[in-house]
Amino acid sequence: MSDPLCVGVCMIDWDSGVCLGCGRTPEEIEGVPVAPAAPEPERTAPLPANVADQVGEGTE
Repeated sequence: MSDPLCVGVCMIDWDSGVCLGCGRTPEEIEGVPVAPAAPEPERTAPLPANVADQVGEGTE
């Protein structure tokens, strides 16, 4: 089965990350699902030192 978006010029421009023929990324060409961009995390103030010592700095 042929790819209807393919124009027969498969050359990836590694600066832009897309095919010069069809304008798709290698992941799109291969059919690999591309995850949506993750939302930016909210910036919060660091924990006070005494609290960080007790619970740690992680976000678990």
